[in-house]
Amino acid sequence: MRVTRRQWIRGVFGLGALSLLGVVPRQRSRAAALAAADAVFEPDRRRCLAAAAERVLPGAGEAGVMEYMEYWLSRPPFSRAVDWKPLINAGAMHLDRLAQAERKRAFADCAPAQQDALLGRFQAGEVQGKGFHSAAFFQRLVTLTLEGFLSDPRYGGNRGGIGFRFIAHQPCWWGPRHTRHLRQSGKAS
Repeated sequence: MRVTRRQWIRGVFGLGALSLLGVVPRQRSRAAALAAADAVFEPDRRRCLAAAAERVLPGAGEAGVMEYMEYWLSRPPFSRAVDWKPLINAGAMHLDRLAQAERKRAFADCAPAQQDALLGRFQAGEVQGKGFHSAAFFQRLVTLTLEGFLSDPRYGGNRGGIGFRFIAHQPCWWGPRHTRHLRQSGKAS
């Protein structure tokens, strides 16, 4: 079927008018998607996780690790996964409860040595709850922290390429087309 230019223009303007009326759903911007991801953690749990990630890897807060966690835990398959999002939320709750019970303050308000001791108990699997395994939580916390620190910045982590600079990663300047051109011209040896 051949479409004339006039039909194409009518279709484009008609689709644009429908989107203005709200009939056609609009695409959300990346900023709006990241803002919607803020609902992943309650503020006190987010603060606890941010402090824990900072103890796992100093500089995690500056690198945007929490934004990375929120980005991925608000998207499938992690948002629907049986264990990822609930485990991270439960871990933050148990971490704060343990800090309150032993130190009479929130985990984020504890001294660094106290935070390390509490996280060490989680790593060893000493903290248990109904359907909660602290060693699994600690493993996922470390995984998400490292991923967020070294991820592509478009996913919320590695803000400003801080993780890339930390490991001295240099983005590749060449591409397959460029090298093919060099080989054909005889410049590459």
